[in-house]
Amino acid sequence: MLPESEFPALYRAADRTAVANQRRLLTATSVRLSSLVTAAVCGSFSLVVGRLDLTATIAAGAMGVALVTEVYLLTARPDRRWYEARAAAESAKTLAWRYLVGGEPFGIGTLAGHHAGGAGADADGHTADGLLLRRFSEITSDLQTIGPVSVFDGDSQVTEGMRAVRALTLEERRRHYVTGRLNEQRAWYTAKALDNQRRAAKWLLLVAAAEALGLVTAAVKAALGGDGPDIDLPGMLGGVAAAGVAWLQTRQHQQIASAYAVAALELGHIVVRADWPSTEAEWAHFVDEAEEAIAREHMLWSASHALSSD
Repeated sequence: MLPESEFPALYRAADRTAVANQRRLLTATSVRLSSLVTAAVCGSFSLVVGRLDLTATIAAGAMGVALVTEVYLLTARPDRRWYEARAAAESAKTLAWRYLVGGEPFGIGTLAGHHAGGAGADADGHTADGLLLRRFSEITSDLQTIGPVSVFDGDSQVTEGMRAVRALTLEERRRHYVTGRLNEQRAWYTAKALDNQRRAAKWLLLVAAAEALGLVTAAVKAALGGDGPDIDLPGMLGGVAAAGVAWLQTRQHQQIASAYAVAALELGHIVVRADWPSTEAEWAHFVDEAEEAIAREHMLWSASHALSSD
């Protein structure tokens, strides 16, 4: 299987940018929500030390942190940078796999309009490279909206490892594709679907628990009237529940779990048909169908995140 270091520089650079901005988004969101919960908790009771209301001071500081974080999220837009960099990385990756194994539009022996002699050889060895680089240029032109995507010195858009895989026979390329792309992607979707299902269940349980406790404390406070402690427990628990709902909205565990489960099922159907193509033209079309199936999942992911961030 081709190591990650042998994939195009554009893919690796966009992937690093996406991971970094995802981390920034989640960190900033968790800080913002934690600050709002802290402000809600500290604002629900009073603790005076000397002439200073300590809880009110902490609440004010927490609100300040939340405001600064909100300004950062609105101006730096790590969410948008994450989504767009991820889209660029996935686009580069699917092009790389199409090139590697001879999928459309990089079919072996078809780019120059006639068949090539020798296993896995192009009629014109430079035609596929040139087409791949042109497609990469289209992707990089869209990256200008998210700032620079750093490519390390010495990184190549078409590596020797990519050319070596492309030069293999159809059966060898088929084995590489099924093992390194379809099965690996299918296993990744399955694992992520299960992980997101568990996370969604955990957060929904926490939100439900906070809401239930809020209901109980509100009922007790109503029954006690003015005789109870001067602490707004229902407000505190309501703030915690609201923060949990906001976090679930950011992470979208349920939607992602469903999308990944469907994608894994579809890839399972595709793997069954991997042995059917017997010619280079049939194989190129099969790879095109498989990559379109993977692209559909990512388009759904991108659309759902774009809508949630608008």
